[in-house]
Amino acid sequence: MRMFDKWLASTLLAATLTSAPALAAPQPPIDPPSEALVISGADADLRLALGDAYPAFARNFTVTAHPVALKDGGLFLDGWRTGAPLAHAAAFVHYADGRTFAAYFDEERGEIIYVGDGSVHPALRIWARRFGPALHVTPPVTPSTSPARTSSSTAPSATANTPTAEDQVELRKVAASVWGEGLASGWDMNAEVGDILGTVTHEIMECSAAFSLVPKPVGWVPGWSYVAKSALSIVAYVTGVSKDRRYQTCVSAAAFNWRSAIEIASAGI
Repeated sequence: MRMFDKWLASTLLAATLTSAPALAAPQPPIDPPSEALVISGADADLRLALGDAYPAFARNFTVTAHPVALKDGGLFLDGWRTGAPLAHAAAFVHYADGRTFAAYFDEERGEIIYVGDGSVHPALRIWARRFGPALHVTPPVTPSTSPARTSSSTAPSATANTPTAEDQVELRKVAASVWGEGLASGWDMNAEVGDILGTVTHEIMECSAAFSLVPKPVGWVPGWSYVAKSALSIVAYVTGVSKDRRYQTCVSAAAFNWRSAIEIASAGI
């Protein structure tokens, strides 16, 4: 009986396996979304607007910069492929009502593709300047259901919280030590730009904590006033870090991560 039971059990098992339908092999997801685009909440609207161009756009988001909350309620975010921030890059502006504007640059093709309703969004126009070619404007595949609105902003009135002319000179020196004189010379050194400079300075100091060839600026206080008052020591420290091969990435990473934010702040958008 034991031999028969074993034979019967093995026969039934074989019959069950051969008659059961084969499980379909798992299929890789088509066009997987970029994590940054999903987190931003813009992925679905970007797919609708870009259509077949979405994969080319999303591939340029393996690294992302600091997101920027625009004054008109929009969210700006730019990114690039690992190791190629000025060769394969992309950016978008997204609003809670679904309005979406996007652009991506491909150095190999030598053009910037822009997709959006109405005129080119000013934040994306600022972003596109760094690449050189003019934007190739195309309408979205699925137009936004909300009417396009252009952002508007008014220049802040001068107050005690506004950098003086002397303060702006000092702030510009700090900006030039990170991004170069060519870029910094064209920026408005307003309070918002100065505050970003304070954050960038702090990031560089935190990143290069072991750097000791040049004394660090004393302490750190959020806001542009600290940057203006400590400009001399900040510039000396950033310059020293930039010259040291072990830590120069601290400056270059901060420069890429905050460039869009500081340019948008300069424009008052």
